[in-house]
Amino acid sequence: TSNPNFQLGEGFNRENYQAILSSQGISQSQYENDLRIQLQINQLRRGLIESSFITPSEFRQFVELQMEDRGGQYLLIPSSNFTDEVSLNNEEVDSFYQENINSFMTEEEIDVEFLSISIEDIAETIKYTKSDVEQYYQENTDRFRSNEQRKSSHILISFEDEVIEDAALEQIMDIQERIKGGESFEELAQEFSDDGGSAENGGDLGWAEPGLFVPEFDQVLFALESGEISDPVKTQFGYHIIRLDELKEGRKKEFNEIEEELTLEYSQLLAEDQLYGLAEQLDDLALQAYNELDAVADELSLELNQVSAITRNGESFLNEEPELIDILFSPSSIEQSENTPVYELNNSIIVARVVDHRLPVIKTFKEVEDEIKNILAVQLSNQIANDRATEILVELSSGKTMIELSDLYQLELKKFDELKRNDSVLPRALMDAVFATLKTNIDNNYYSTVSSDDGVYVYEVLRVNSGKLDIFNDQERDSGKIALAEQLGSNELASFAKELRENAVVEINPNLFSDAYDL
Repeated sequence: TSNPNFQLGEGFNRENYQAILSSQGISQSQYENDLRIQLQINQLRRGLIESSFITPSEFRQFVELQMEDRGGQYLLIPSSNFTDEVSLNNEEVDSFYQENINSFMTEEEIDVEFLSISIEDIAETIKYTKSDVEQYYQENTDRFRSNEQRKSSHILISFEDEVIEDAALEQIMDIQERIKGGESFEELAQEFSDDGGSAENGGDLGWAEPGLFVPEFDQVLFALESGEISDPVKTQFGYHIIRLDELKEGRKKEFNEIEEELTLEYSQLLAEDQLYGLAEQLDDLALQAYNELDAVADELSLELNQVSAITRNGESFLNEEPELIDILFSPSSIEQSENTPVYELNNSIIVARVVDHRLPVIKTFKEVEDEIKNILAVQLSNQIANDRATEILVELSSGKTMIELSDLYQLELKKFDELKRNDSVLPRALMDAVFATLKTNIDNNYYSTVSSDDGVYVYEVLRVNSGKLDIFNDQERDSGKIALAEQLGSNELASFAKELRENAVVEINPNLFSDAYDL
């Protein structure tokens, strides 16, 4: 009854509900049974996800690993250095073609013609006056008012149970008396505050708009006068003393400050309204035309465009809408060239049809000969680079250093420091190898190699620093725990669904078609 689609006026209307289901060819019992099943599935999903949790020690381990950084050095042996040493004969190239012939297939392709209308084109034709834009501004003045901002500091004494809560309250009140006695707020915050993220900065929380902090904290902060210090405030994180340091009043932007962007917004809004109307008209005309778009183009004075060689996984603008691609590659589109429904794509509406279709075929040897030669040259070059890396490892094990070998083999020795798991400064293969190195092998004359697209790396990890939990304040920690618990719950749900699929027994009723029509 809460579904807005079935409401009429201010409440649920059964006649409207039954009429909508009938118009879609769905019986009331079928819909309610499907809804009941979906609610049961959602209940199970929520039960698994929302009951998942992560312990403080697990969260600490996660932070230590995820925020860990490592340092070391490496030599890159470029495979391109050995390209001139590679020689190929025709038999090798032909043999590779024959052994991998199915790898040299063309993709299934279609040629498509389409009609499109963009919102930008419509916006250019929209007629309006400056007074129209000014009226739009007056109707939306609340949108153009900046929020009040407050810069604050706090001291937090956290607690986990009632016994500790009493001690926390006593301590925060003692700190309050010391502040009233003239002691430095900043020094007391550095000494006593349990918020590691702000304590080292004298409790400084920076600038905040309403709603950034938990309600109990927010309410007190936005009731303080500049320079005023609050009484102890209890939140889910503990007891706080809050000081308002600076205040920025909210300000309304005047029309002449935002006239240009507001004019663009207003024209876009009018264009969107017109675009929806045109979308319905385009959809109706395309449906009536069935499998041709010339008549539709004439009716709407549109240019009929064409794009060639569209593949299922290509990079054309049509591939940005997977559902449209699925329809274009469907039997009805390929065999009968049916017009598609209207789709919204990149602020445009579009309708399309297939005009030609090509099945995959094996490319001839001549078409792929150069490609094969490049593949084999890279493989052989990489093998030579790997052999050179093995030689370097032998030299390192005999006592030579990386700097000595960089001079000997004319390679550049590069260093990396404070490298984190999610960084992209090094190739992925080398990143994975660096962070897969056991801590017992770090700074222990342990060298290894890893291959990448550009060659082979010889590397050594010299330093590791675990992530620090105390760089996060309590609110960030709690948010992180919740996010990790939800991720863990989602993983558990996926594992549960996988096990159900693997253990499911599907039985087909042998009498399923016994009542079918006798043809």
